[in-house]
Amino acid sequence: MDIEVFSVILFFGIIGILIYLDKKNIEFNKGLVIRRTKKGIKIISKIAKKHKRILLLVGNVAVGIGVVASIVGLSLLTYDTFLGRRSAGIVLPTVGSYQYPEPVFSVPFWYWIAAIFVVVTAHEPMHALFARLENIKIKNMGIFLFFVLPLGAFADPDQKQIEKLSWFKKLRIYAAGSFGNLIVAGIFISLITGYNFLIDSIISPEGVVFKSTIPDTGASEVGLSGTIIEINGKDVKSMNDFIKIMTDVKPGDIIEMKTTQGLYKITTMKNPQDAIKAFIGINEPKTLYVYNGVFSGAGIVSDRILYTINWILGFLGWIFLINFGVGIFNLFPIKPLDGGLMFEEILKHFYKGKYAKHLVNGVSLIVLTLLLTNLFGPNLIALVK
Repeated sequence: MDIEVFSVILFFGIIGILIYLDKKNIEFNKGLVIRRTKKGIKIISKIAKKHKRILLLVGNVAVGIGVVASIVGLSLLTYDTFLGRRSAGIVLPTVGSYQYPEPVFSVPFWYWIAAIFVVVTAHEPMHALFARLENIKIKNMGIFLFFVLPLGAFADPDQKQIEKLSWFKKLRIYAAGSFGNLIVAGIFISLITGYNFLIDSIISPEGVVFKSTIPDTGASEVGLSGTIIEINGKDVKSMNDFIKIMTDVKPGDIIEMKTTQGLYKITTMKNPQDAIKAFIGINEPKTLYVYNGVFSGAGIVSDRILYTINWILGFLGWIFLINFGVGIFNLFPIKPLDGGLMFEEILKHFYKGKYAKHLVNGVSLIVLTLLLTNLFGPNLIALVK
């Protein structure tokens, strides 16, 4: 059994055992498993009381960023939708090589679990913190699962007390959750930038290697071997360079390919998967990396090290993307999302007409339709064609 599959099964088994042992404190509702707790509320209350002045300033910034992010995000969604481009997606975990069809993004299971943990840790406590800043009672906090699959967390402030607050105080509470996610996204994009800088200072690409040549192709006919370092006089340092150069090559063209073993003239043929593209006939091409900097002279970077480097980069990248995506999505003016609640408070403050509530519901419906069109429109167009 694959180790990833085994680890996922083990994870679900542990979650199931914990649910069973704690069943007296758990609510079961049509597949949802809800665990409420009061732990953490006292700590949040202490932080709100001790740092009230700076938190008020942070809350004001959160409102400003929330409004701007909502407008920019909605504008980009509208633009992409009318151009027929998908800019939104549903993120679900997957195991092994299985990939969901679009518009679902397949995220490796452990990346997804880590990202969800970070999302809820950044989002819900921020709502609770800014609620306590206004002396709003937090009834409880908790997590919820779909059977044994963790889905999210929640904070349960007293809604009757919130309704009595001024419009801007409400905005601070509503904007806080997404602001927390955007802060995390900012932290992780900084980590990714620093990580890439570190890796670039340790290893560097030195060409393209391949496993073997394919019989009855241009590469096999000339006995191509070695590391590809040049095509038609252009340097090849990585697979990106290789692909970019080969994009301009047509089937039937003769190319000069330089490797560490010599210079080869190869006649390209039609790609079996795409007749428009040129094909030279090599199996499993990949970038060759070597150590540099302080590790210069250590030789070729092994596949295991490259796998570890890419795994960490993927881990950081998915946590960034999911936090950023959740932060922006949650700011869309769709009730009951935080962005919808913010839009309602802003509209009620500046527009005193009796149709304010209907207007909020109408905008929510329009934006929801736009979002669904962006998600599923390309699939429907392809189906019709």
